[in-house]
Amino acid sequence: MVGKKHLTSLSKCLGFILLLIISISLSGCSSQEQEIFSIGISQIVENPVLDLAREGFIDALKEKGYEDGKNIKIDTQFAQGDIALTTTIAQNFVSQKKDLIFAISTPSAQSAFQSTKEIPILFTAVTDPVSAGLMGNLDLPEGNITGTTDLVPIEKQLKLGKKIFPGSKKVGVPYNTSEVNSQVQVELAKEAAKLEDLEIVEIPVTNSSEIEPALRAKIDEVDFLFLPSDNLIASSMSIITKVALDNNIGAIGVDEPMVKNGALACEGLDYYKLGYETGLMAVDIINGKNIKEIPPSKPKDTQLTINQYIVNNLGVELPKDILDEAIIVEGEK
Repeated sequence: MVGKKHLTSLSKCLGFILLLIISISLSGCSSQEQEIFSIGISQIVENPVLDLAREGFIDALKEKGYEDGKNIKIDTQFAQGDIALTTTIAQNFVSQKKDLIFAISTPSAQSAFQSTKEIPILFTAVTDPVSAGLMGNLDLPEGNITGTTDLVPIEKQLKLGKKIFPGSKKVGVPYNTSEVNSQVQVELAKEAAKLEDLEIVEIPVTNSSEIEPALRAKIDEVDFLFLPSDNLIASSMSIITKVALDNNIGAIGVDEPMVKNGALACEGLDYYKLGYETGLMAVDIINGKNIKEIPPSKPKDTQLTINQYIVNNLGVELPKDILDEAIIVEGEK
C-alpha cells in the first residue's frame, strides 16, 4: 500500500510532467506562429494593370509552396489613388513588423522606402527607380529595396503610331504631373520623338476631373495620342477613349489592359509576368537570400496588341506586317 508521502511525491511529479508537456506544446505553437512569414502589399489604386501585377506576385509565391493563410500571411491595402494614404499604409506595415513589403507603383514604393530602412521592400510598376530616389543605380541594391521596373521602349510606341498614322507630326501625351514615372516618360518621349520627326504635345493633369477638358483643349492639335504608364491615365481609359473616338483620334498605349480598355494598339508589357518575377524575388527572400544580392529586373519582351473595335470605329487600314504580328483583342464596346 502506497503511503501518503509517496502519493504526494507522485502527484507533484505528475504535475511537473504535465506542466512540462504544456510548456513544450505552447513553445511548439509559438514556434509555428513565428514561421508564418508576413507580407504587406501596398497598391496605389485598383486598376487592371496593377491588379495583374499583384495576381502574378501571389501566384508565384503559391507555385513555390507559399500560400496565404497556410505558411505566409498577406495583408493587401489599397490607397485609392491617395499618395498621403500610401504613407499611412507603409507606416502601419512597419509598426506591425511585417517581414516583407511589396509596393505596387512608384508612390507606394517611395512611401515604403521612406518609412523603413530595415524591412525588405520589393517594388513593381516603377518606371525609373533611380529618378524616384529608390536606388542609386540599377546594378545591385545598396539598401533594403529592389524589384521589377516597367519602362517600355517608348520609341517602339511612337514608331507604331507613325506607321499606323502615316504623315503624323504631333503626338498628344496626357500624364499626371504628380507622378515621377510619368514625368520621366514624357522626357523620354521627347527624345524618341526627335528620331521620328515628331513633336510631343504635353497634356498635363493632376486628377481625373481634369482629363476630359485637358484632352478636348489639345485634341485638335495632334495626330494621335501616346498614353504612358501612369496610374491616373490607366484608371481613366473610358474618358480618354470617348474623347479620342469623338475626334477620330487613335491612342497608342503601353500595355494590353490599356488596349482592351480603349487604346488602339501597343507594344506593351505583361504586368502579370512582372508581378510573377517579383514574387520569385520574394521567395528568395523568404528562403534567406539577402535583398542586396537581388538586382532589379528590367522588362525583356513586348507584345504588339491591337483593339479591333477601335480599329473599326476609326476606319484604320492596318499594314499587313502589323496584323501578322499582333494579338487582336475585341476591346470594350
